[in-house]
Amino acid sequence: MEFIGKKQKRQIIIVSIIYLTMIFLCVQFLYLKGIHNLLPIYVFNISGDIFGMAVGYLVFACCIIDVQKNGSDLKYLLYLLNAAYVGLFADAIAWLVDGDPNLIPINMIDNTIYYMCAPAEAYCFWLYTMNYLGINKGIIQKAGKVLRVGFFIAIGLRIINLFTGIYFTIGPDGVYHRSPLYPISLIFAFLTLISALIAVWIEKKHLQLYQVVVFFIYAFAPLIVGVMTLAVYGLSLSAGVIMLVILLMYGVLNVAQGRDKVVADRDLTLASAIQENVLPKTFPYLPERKEFDLFATMTPAKEVGGDFYDFFMLDDDHLTLVMADVSGKGIPAALFMMVSRTLIRNRMLMGESPGKALESVNEQLCEGNKAELFVTVWLAVISLSTGEGIAVNAGHEHPVLRRKDGEYEIVAYKHSPAVATIEGIRFREHEFKLNPGDSLFVYTDGVPEATNEDNELFGTTRMLEALNANPDARPEALLEDIKASIDKFVGDAKQFDDITMLGMHYFGP
Repeated sequence: MEFIGKKQKRQIIIVSIIYLTMIFLCVQFLYLKGIHNLLPIYVFNISGDIFGMAVGYLVFACCIIDVQKNGSDLKYLLYLLNAAYVGLFADAIAWLVDGDPNLIPINMIDNTIYYMCAPAEAYCFWLYTMNYLGINKGIIQKAGKVLRVGFFIAIGLRIINLFTGIYFTIGPDGVYHRSPLYPISLIFAFLTLISALIAVWIEKKHLQLYQVVVFFIYAFAPLIVGVMTLAVYGLSLSAGVIMLVILLMYGVLNVAQGRDKVVADRDLTLASAIQENVLPKTFPYLPERKEFDLFATMTPAKEVGGDFYDFFMLDDDHLTLVMADVSGKGIPAALFMMVSRTLIRNRMLMGESPGKALESVNEQLCEGNKAELFVTVWLAVISLSTGEGIAVNAGHEHPVLRRKDGEYEIVAYKHSPAVATIEGIRFREHEFKLNPGDSLFVYTDGVPEATNEDNELFGTTRMLEALNANPDARPEALLEDIKASIDKFVGDAKQFDDITMLGMHYFGP
């Protein structure tokens, strides 16, 4: 379970305990009741329920593993699974307590819960189907609202049954009896399933034939079994059939999603390799130059990231440093990142100042920017012979500077707007000077905004503490120390943003 946090692990442990406890209780109650004291058909039904619960736990385990490995959105399938699992448990208990006058209250409550599971399963099936199909049309949203109201009405009627017996009653002898109005209890589930299948049929051109078939099997298999056993008291197969069909549905639909994700993962791996090769990663950079030492790292939150760093010589004396962060995540941000990096590098190599370079890049990126992405940039040019530099901060994090024998401190000055936000803007240039022995640290917001499981931010205070823990460290060791501090602080929490850092030590001419 190394792919999930502590809270998720605790949830998994809790659900596992509940699932297995319910199975154990059914087996224990069956033993205490005594198989010889039950009709053979009762034993058959209870055994089928226990088997269905075992299958349900297997599906639950598979779902959790699936979520860990490929991030599939199985929330509504898990809701459906839980509803079906409770239905099986309630059905098993109902057969165990049936006919015992001393357990009439338990029998009544248990059967009420069992009756509630049918609309719950149908509504969860609707939610899962709409989520799987990715349907967000107006009519579907309206239908969802209507079904939500119908779901609460169906649940309310089952509570009313406790006082009216419109669906079932428990006689003085403790025996369960269906009322003539029992079929009404199936109306909501039937209409909900039909609504889901209509949506599947409408969207069938976007599905494979086997996917359509699986959805129809889920809807009709328990329905057919329910109709067949409607007039046969003592035979309860619908709950077990539903669990088996959930297993089929999970196996077919989510394995198909996993296959598609394998293809997507392959493309992401290729994109990640391309992005990695775009950024300079040969260190030490220009080892023959004794005026400076630098090191940079990027740790993307996903396979590909929107952060980037860059460094290159403009001529024999001037070094350019770039630290940037594209809004958004994933492939779109990565593409925007590579375009931005190329434009900035080209403009700087053409001899433009940092401010003028970003003005040109801003105009180019604003053209056709339908995705409305933007990029924050810290761009600087440093004369290695004098230590004099010019920097532009376009909406980026403040740089951190350490004077010789001093401590790392944030250098705050007025920002310019981020690049690709507004056409025609000008970027303010800021002059600075590095003295021999000074060090510079620049980073993206993924450093101070790294978050632990308690939703606490790493923050600039902890960042400065990590920098000043060993201020004389060379850039590579310094960045390793900061990353170790971030990892220790974050713990098992998931990384939500790219973490990119660049450190430079200036030795002087």
